[in-house]
Amino acid sequence: MISVVFAYGSLQIPAVMHAVTRRYLASRPARLEGYARYRLKRRSYPGLRRRSGAATEGMLYCGVDGLALTRLDRFEDNFYRRQTLRVVIAPDRVVPAQVYVIPPRYYRLLQPGRWSLRQFQSTALKAYLRRCRRMVTIADRQADAS
Repeated sequence: MISVVFAYGSLQIPAVMHAVTRRYLASRPARLEGYARYRLKRRSYPGLRRRSGAATEGMLYCGVDGLALTRLDRFEDNFYRRQTLRVVIAPDRVVPAQVYVIPPRYYRLLQPGRWSLRQFQSTALKAYLRRCRRMVTIADRQADAS
């Protein structure tokens, strides 16, 4: 199964997406309407929730194979839910994509204020990439052992 994934947080950065999926994926800018990005409590990455009138910019990754999608599912915290949503890639072009969102029961984890990709890159990216690589390596070993 080949999927399309919309990334709106740390996974917008190709190096992070590669560290998690172990794939180099084609990407393009995209926008998700009706959803807003928020900071998460005690985390350096954001969460996304439905909000009328909002729009969130991000990256659309194409050609995400089954193993890469499995790695993304394992990588995302248990409070995210993957959903198929419609993402805008041009003024009159919308495509379905897999998106990790925060369901209402976890809205308490969201903080007011905007999450900044630029700030994430300057303050947290280096350590975050190391952690991502370690997590994926451990998860792959566990999957191979079972």
